[in-house]
Parts: sequence; structure tokens; C-alpha cells
Amino acid sequence: MERRERTRSEREWDRDKVREGPRSRSRSRDRRRKERAKSKEKKSEKKEKAQEEPPAKLLDDLFRKTKAAPCIYWLPLTDSQIVQKEAERAERAKEREKRRKEQEEEEQKEREKEAERERNRQLEREKRREHSRERERERERERERDRGDRDRDRERDRERGRERDRRDTKRHSRSRSRSTPVRDRGGRR
Repeated sequence: MERRERTRSEREWDRDKVREGPRSRSRSRDRRRKERAKSKEKKSEKKEKAQEEPPAKLLDDLFRKTKAAPCIYWLPLTDSQIVQKEAERAERAKEREKRRKEQEEEEQKEREKEAERERNRQLEREKRREHSRERERERERERERDRGDRDRDRERDRERGRERDRRDTKRHSRSRSRSTPVRDRGGRR
């Protein structure tokens, strides 16, 4: 009965967390006690390790093991070694020079290609400019033609108008006896 009451007050997912019976200490006290014990163990381990480690190896020990005469400084090169080093140095210098020349040639080729591209671009620009100039000239010619046509049309219209006026004046001079002129009657112009 008692157990049933307790289970009702608990949530289902909390059942495993609750322990049977009263606890004598709080969790935080328990945790601190365990940590103190661990830290004491670590300190004692560190002391033991420090005592076990041998001192840093000295150069003398190294030379004793190799049974070689201690020689810290470079020995002077023999004549054959000097010749060999000079030959190697000359070989490396030749290699460097060769690589440098190849690189310069590559750069020169790139520059030439770039200059060629630039020339092509310049030619394209010139062609486009010339083409646009040609189009502009053509438009200008068209405008001139249109203006000329308009001027001619205007001139023709003026001439026709003058001719009409002349004809009209001739008609008016003949028909003075009429009461209304031709224009007023809605006749021909």
C-alpha cells in the first residue's frame, strides 16, 4: 500500500532515480568526499613519478654510449670534400640558372600572348568604332536625303500654291461680274 502511494506521487521517468530508504548524507557532501580522496591519490602518484625519472642525459653519457670521441665543432674539410662541395654547388647553380631561364621564357611567352590578345582586342574595338561610325554616316545621309526630300516637297508645294494663286487670280479677273468668288462657293481651288 505504501509503495503504491509513493509510485503515484512520482513521475514514471523518475522512478529509477529514487532510492529506497533514507539517506544519511547529501549528494554534494558525498561528491566532495570522493574528490578529496582522488586528489590525494594524484598527489602521491606525482611524487612517485618525480622520484622515478632519471636526470636529463648529459652529452658525456651520449659519447660514452657511442664510444666516440667528443667532437662538438665542425672538422675542417679535406681537399677532396672541398672539390666535391664546389662541384655540387656549381651543379645547383646551373640548375637554378636553367630553371630561371625556363621561367623567364614562360613569362616572355605569356607576355607575348597577352600582347597579341591586347592587339586583337584593339583591332576589334577599332572595327566596332569604324562600324558605328559607318552606321552614323549612313544615318546622317538618310537624314540629309529626308531633309532634301522634305525641302523638295515644300518647294513643290510652294510652286503649286503659287500656280494655284496665279490661276485663281486669272479666274477672278475674268469673272468679276459674279457676286461670290470661287473660294466662297466651295468650288475648286
